[in-house]
Amino acid sequence: MSLDAQETRLTAKGEIIISENGILIKGFDAQHATCRDVAVLALCWGIGELQRDLIASIEKPGGGNACID
Repeated sequence: MSLDAQETRLTAKGEIIISENGILIKGFDAQHATCRDVAVLALCWGIGELQRDLIASIEKPGGGNACID
């Protein structure tokens, strides 16, 4: 993915925490990336993870990795 002239990719994955106060992204890193690039790439990764888990949860009970605390 490239938001600017140089191609970027995640080199470290971390956590995305969604709360009433906003979205916290921590532990992510990327090559040749600005803070904005890292945030966008991390959010794209998170959306993909949510989609895969949602599909797995719909397909069969216990199919996803989502937990209710």
